[in-house]
Amino acid sequence: MMGDNIIIAKPSKSTNEKAIQFARKNMGLISILISVLAIVLALLVGAILISLAGVNPWEAYAYLLKGSFGNRYGFGETLTRFVPLLFASLSFAVAHKSGFFNVGAEGQIYIGAIGALLVAAFVQELSPILHISLSLLAGFIFGAIWAGIAGVLKIFLGSNELINTMMLNYVAIFLVEFLIHGPLKDPELFIYQSYQILPSARLPIILSKTPLHFGFIIALVVTVAVFYLMYRTPIGFQMRTIGSNIRAATYAGINIVGVTLVAIITTGGLAGLGGAIELMGAQFRVVGGFSPGYGYDGIGVAVMGRYNPVGIVLATFLFAIIRVGTGAMQRGAGVPFPLLSVIQGLIIVFVIASGYLTNKLSETVVGGRA
Repeated sequence: MMGDNIIIAKPSKSTNEKAIQFARKNMGLISILISVLAIVLALLVGAILISLAGVNPWEAYAYLLKGSFGNRYGFGETLTRFVPLLFASLSFAVAHKSGFFNVGAEGQIYIGAIGALLVAAFVQELSPILHISLSLLAGFIFGAIWAGIAGVLKIFLGSNELINTMMLNYVAIFLVEFLIHGPLKDPELFIYQSYQILPSARLPIILSKTPLHFGFIIALVVTVAVFYLMYRTPIGFQMRTIGSNIRAATYAGINIVGVTLVAIITTGGLAGLGGAIELMGAQFRVVGGFSPGYGYDGIGVAVMGRYNPVGIVLATFLFAIIRVGTGAMQRGAGVPFPLLSVIQGLIIVFVIASGYLTNKLSETVVGGRA
């Protein structure tokens, strides 16, 4: 009795070519789907950890969504948290694209807030439009100056900007602590807080019965401006060229020092502006712990957004949801606070890993391999 021959059909060459062509035309969609899948997987792993902590994960995630979107106030709070995170992530993205590794946005947020406070609390008899404009400008300038310290050390002494910007974070935080315990302390308060900014320097509320202020609009406008600067102007092209290959930029005759200074001013100014808007729209005083880590979270947001302004906006919105929603998870479902940080970290790791997978897939498709 003769056995039947089994023939395994191989995909035709035309099938492979069609798949490659489809992937080439839809890499943007594929990238988004991979990122969404990464977030879902991170949340599933988080659900397992939550259940191991003795909490119903579905109930916990229901509180996360309810806290972020369940009511008008929660939605406004989510968009309010979105603002300083967006400025911090834009700051890191601009620096990274320009070859300047700025991890000092946290300190620049604090110093920017102090700069805005000096104008917003002590300069009087100005119209609201002028007072707000000058306060925002002061925040931008103070943040740029603080970043400029590390920039000057890098340009003229060759110092490592990663270490310098990191150390300047601690200097800024302790400097602010000194100021609100001394020269800038409100004498009418028993607790250590700065003077309150004047009403004419406060950003108006744009969604009633919520904390959402005009800084949200400013943040979106600034995002468009950053996109235009980096991708539609000669100076932006030069900044990106230096970040990609400084030797090629030098050979092309680009003014390395001048363009790097522009990048440093921009990255520090964006973070300082974020601190100014947080002061003028949400907190109205500088206090200890003024920034709950926005500068550090901005690094993860920028990486998740792949340093692209559109991707950064989406990643920032996700982080804002997590910041507001995890608080609701802790209060409503009793999820331990350290576990909330673990879930946030899982999302960052999974999305970064998805970016690596997308890059490898893109290389394979471009190379014609399937």
